[in-house]
Amino acid sequence: MLPVPWEPAGQAAALQLIGRIYKLVATGQQTVKGALQTVVASSDTLAADNTWRAAAAGLRAELMNGRNEITAATWKCNYQPYVEEALRILEGPKSPHDGHGLLQRTLERWQGRAASRAACCIAIRNLTDHAMARHHAPACWTITPPMVKKLRGKAPEKRTKATLSDEQLLYLIDGVERRNPGWANVLRILALFGLRPIELQHLVPKHDDQGVLRLWCAYQKNCGGQLTARRWLLPAPLYAAMGERQDWNITGALAAGLLELPEGRHGGVRLLNGHYVEQHLRAQPEWKELKALCEARGEWLRPYTFRDSYSLRCHQRGVEVGAIAAAMGHSLAVHASSYRWASEATTAAAFEKAFTEAA
Repeated sequence: MLPVPWEPAGQAAALQLIGRIYKLVATGQQTVKGALQTVVASSDTLAADNTWRAAAAGLRAELMNGRNEITAATWKCNYQPYVEEALRILEGPKSPHDGHGLLQRTLERWQGRAASRAACCIAIRNLTDHAMARHHAPACWTITPPMVKKLRGKAPEKRTKATLSDEQLLYLIDGVERRNPGWANVLRILALFGLRPIELQHLVPKHDDQGVLRLWCAYQKNCGGQLTARRWLLPAPLYAAMGERQDWNITGALAAGLLELPEGRHGGVRLLNGHYVEQHLRAQPEWKELKALCEARGEWLRPYTFRDSYSLRCHQRGVEVGAIAAAMGHSLAVHASSYRWASEATTAAAFEKAFTEAA
């Protein structure tokens, strides 16, 4: 890997490097790897600051085009501020000489902000790992978990994830329906199938082995180097206040090309992911109302709430936990640690029912 950005602006530097490497290899003086190291070490244009700039560009490309396929918005929120601060420090006077020093100095900007400090640790560790793996940075830039734990400080307080009842979800969807039917259908899909928002881009209606028309999700999430399995989606219908079942025939309408979805700027279905779902929801009065209710009881309302609510709804209706985890596309361990199994109200109701019947 050449220590230059994989973009048009890096073409001239890349060609120059390749020419110098070729001379060393063609004359039998060095191997390709040795020649690369020699050329980089003797190059004025590939000083440390340029290497870190290249590493930052390479990390961005790797995160967006591989691994978790993050969006530009995710990079901007979760990585860019911390990476840019690290580059400022590396290119400034008295720059650090190892990973510990870099992380320590970068964290200073977010003093007293636990969540930001945690995100900073993730971003800078990704940057130094990428620099060592792809841009020949020495091992002294390694940032270990003990370093992170020591430098990060107090971990951010874990927030309780909000869930919405069927009536609340339908209230939201009906409100959005009056203004934008396409977006209302997006919310119906999220609620009915408990999707990750990114999975909206990977849905295919097709027939299973028994000839039944179902919805297939081709998305695979990277979890610690392991990809989750593609899967058939299983609906968990909602029920209105009077008991009417709401499943909306999403799969049939999608297969027939009759399901209205939001349009992009240039026609066709717009890109749908967590960022754009959240962007739309933030402007909806029903969402603002529900968010205020959740905050009043100390809960965090976010686009993943449709998925959390799906999990809780399945548990409330007695679906076996392994089946719920499989339907949601993650392991039983992830389900147990990350998703709501019950609310205070449903827990109380379950105990009341169990011990009343026992009596």
